[in-house]
Amino acid sequence: MSANRDELHDLIDGLPDDQIAAVLADVKRRTAPRPPRTAEPFNWFGMIDNPDVPRDLSENLDRYMEGFGAARS
Repeated sequence: MSANRDELHDLIDGLPDDQIAAVLADVKRRTAPRPPRTAEPFNWFGMIDNPDVPRDLSENLDRYMEGFGAARS
């Protein structure tokens, strides 16, 4: 963490409670919106249960990873 970020944390920790809402609103205005977090797994998470995925995927991983930067043996 940078020294400026550490200092900002310290300053925020020292703010009186009655100023928190105003500072929070200002910080939110200055930051880019982030996509909401989700607890859902990634789309590829269940791919092994997909009947279209070869059953020998783990045994022949190098063959399936060709073109993704995996070294050929």
